[in-house]
Amino acid sequence: MPRSKTAGRGGTLLGVFIGLVLGLAIAAAVAYFLGRSGLTTPLPAPGGVKEPSRNAKPDLGATGPATEKPRFDFYKILPGGEEPKSGSDRRMLDKGGERGVERLPDAMKGTEPPARTGDRFWLQAGAFVSAADAEDMKARLALSGWEAAIQAVSMPDKTQRYRVRLGPYDNTEELNRMKAELGSRGFDVAVIKNQ
Repeated sequence: MPRSKTAGRGGTLLGVFIGLVLGLAIAAAVAYFLGRSGLTTPLPAPGGVKEPSRNAKPDLGATGPATEKPRFDFYKILPGGEEPKSGSDRRMLDKGGERGVERLPDAMKGTEPPARTGDRFWLQAGAFVSAADAEDMKARLALSGWEAAIQAVSMPDKTQRYRVRLGPYDNTEELNRMKAELGSRGFDVAVIKNQ
């Protein structure tokens, strides 16, 4: 005997409805028990909080503990802060700049000939066979605060070299200052004239 199609459809709809009601009941019970267990923060007593009047001016002289402590600590770490933390950074500060700059010794001031107007120079931090080594050097320079570029160059013997360079610099004074600063931070750089 064939079954009627209406009997199967009513059971499915009834099952969905019962599942929905049970789900809502379980969600309400969980919300009730979590609310009762004390996971919420207690409200302050109504008499303990003094509301400021609308016409009263705020006291700018009084500072609470929330205003003394900065919200974020990374401001202390960033370069260009008001005062460096370590003694070596204090030694390297220049009066005129935000960034730590070491004065050039008198012996180094006259080593570079004055540049002509068309001369451009690069500071090369290294030339590497593998791109990963070049990326490592670029990352070390970036962590010290300098932006370097990687140039891929094909050599005559059909090998690939990756140059890590800073610049270009048009001014030899700036070039010498950067070379001395990089040297003081442990980077061995070479001056390359633009060809």
